[in-house]
Amino acid sequence: MVPSKRMRLARELRSPLAPVLALTGAALFFGHDPGDTSVPWLGLAAAGLALVLFATQSPPSGLLALVPLAALVAWCAVSIDWSVEPDRSWSYTNRGLVFLAFAVVGALMGGEPRRLLYGLAGLLGAVCVWALAGKAIPWLYEDYGRIARLRSPVGYWNALALLGDIALPIGLCLATRARAAGTLLVFGWLVAIGLTYSRGGVAVAVAVVALWMAFSRAWLESLATLFAAGLPAAGTLAVAFSLSGLTSDGQSHTVRVHDGAVFGVVLLLDAGLAAGLSRFQLPDTPGVRRACLVVIALVVAVGVGAGAAKAPSAWRSFTASTSSELTNSPSRLIDSGSNFRWTWWKQAWSGWKADPIRGSGAGSFAVTNLRYRSSYLDQASEPHDLPIQFLSETGVIGLGLFLAAIGWLVAVGRRRPGPQLALALALPAYFLHGLLDFDWDFVAVSAPVFLIAGALAARPSGRPRPRLFTVLTASGVGLAVVGSLFAVWLGNRWDGQAASAVGVDNARVITLAKRARSIDPFLVDPLLQSALAESAIAAGTKSPLAKKEAYGEVLGYYEKATQVQPFDALAWYELATFNYTVRDCPQAAYTAINRFTTLDPQDPKTSLYATLLKLVNSGHARC
Repeated sequence: MVPSKRMRLARELRSPLAPVLALTGAALFFGHDPGDTSVPWLGLAAAGLALVLFATQSPPSGLLALVPLAALVAWCAVSIDWSVEPDRSWSYTNRGLVFLAFAVVGALMGGEPRRLLYGLAGLLGAVCVWALAGKAIPWLYEDYGRIARLRSPVGYWNALALLGDIALPIGLCLATRARAAGTLLVFGWLVAIGLTYSRGGVAVAVAVVALWMAFSRAWLESLATLFAAGLPAAGTLAVAFSLSGLTSDGQSHTVRVHDGAVFGVVLLLDAGLAAGLSRFQLPDTPGVRRACLVVIALVVAVGVGAGAAKAPSAWRSFTASTSSELTNSPSRLIDSGSNFRWTWWKQAWSGWKADPIRGSGAGSFAVTNLRYRSSYLDQASEPHDLPIQFLSETGVIGLGLFLAAIGWLVAVGRRRPGPQLALALALPAYFLHGLLDFDWDFVAVSAPVFLIAGALAARPSGRPRPRLFTVLTASGVGLAVVGSLFAVWLGNRWDGQAASAVGVDNARVITLAKRARSIDPFLVDPLLQSALAESAIAAGTKSPLAKKEAYGEVLGYYEKATQVQPFDALAWYELATFNYTVRDCPQAAYTAINRFTTLDPQDPKTSLYATLLKLVNSGHARC
């Protein structure tokens, strides 16, 4: 008996599942920043783990399924060459490299869908507990007082809802083996999805649960689990929606503490009710099956009928010109407005038509948005639709690679009923949710999804371990990837430090800005900050000659910024302002402000255009 325990322990210690789950947990809890704060560290961990697994295990078959994803990342990297926002394109490429590294880790972990499902169930349960605890205990996440929508630890409500969509099939599958645990996972995420007020999250949840029910042999058990979890979850949400401290913005800490305590008690009571209801199962008899099928058919018929009746008005509302954002309240769950999405999609389409083959450069929609927006309110960094986003930013080639990457991984993922099916539904959920959002920006969502996809695509091959030369080559590739990740991170870090030093230590601003540009030459902000620092130095200089030289440096920084990123509207505005207010040169200022108004016609600062145009047309403009 003792030797067998030791053998099992040794096997567990040799299994890569533990470090893979640790990496996934780090992504879930620390990959919340859509910027680059956590990207290099998670990328370093993923690349390091992938290298260790590659060197110590037999390479699996099925890695060809990752080729379209790798090609998409490579195309994003190539797009830096023509991008209208090259620094953002580099950052976006790095994000793709991290997702590819996670997919490789998943492929190399050895194909253990059942154990992976259990591990992910635990991680997603921990995410759900943390998210809901922030409502019950306000000091865990103070920002809920400002905006009440549930979003911690991911940082974005719709992305958190997508994690819930991924968790629901996993919970339903887990319930076939551990009824109480699976029911509690489903219960918690039903509550969490409701508190995100994410309409896309709710729609995808319905879709993935329907897919699980359709392809799983355990649909009757899943129906019982949904009843056991859904009934208490509905009660919890009913109470939560009645408490302003949970669901209304701008609430005081005192109100949040009181309502959070009420919510916490109700949540625990309903969780206990869900666990209790999980003990009861529907008898698997022909009569019960027929009755359940009739109920499901009636529910579907009512849903389809209601949807068909509301479809015309919903479509008009969705495609209407939006002048304001939807409110962050539970009422948005039944609102059919697009919340600017339809407008952003049209902007992305207009941007794509400017360069159909190549696009404007990966991650560069912010520039397209400024150029084509019709209101100052609808500013966005992405169009909230992944296929349209890749079409606009990387052209038809990028869109084709994105669809191939998703389609191939979905096709080769093993979809046998059970853990494989529950895990395989993560990628369809990701794609469906991506039709309404920009999930590629969030490592907390995308990295685990591609890890799952890689794990399902790979199969044990029994081939020998790679040779030393192959391992060294892979190490070189890994070092290049890590170097790319940290170059962008360091550039942004020094850029942020330079911005903080403006007006405090102007000499340090210039030093840090040069350091940032030395490692990331695509950055524009360090040039603008250097111009501000030189302007402050010039203002304190008494010598006319020294002042003239300093202002010449300032002009050089602004002109360099417009050369580095000719499509950066702010750089042109700063150049126009400097030429007008400091150099007293309306003609040069007009040239710059004209470019600014072309790039961002809805910005209120375009009022300077009329002033400069009047001066130039007067015939008395100097310079």
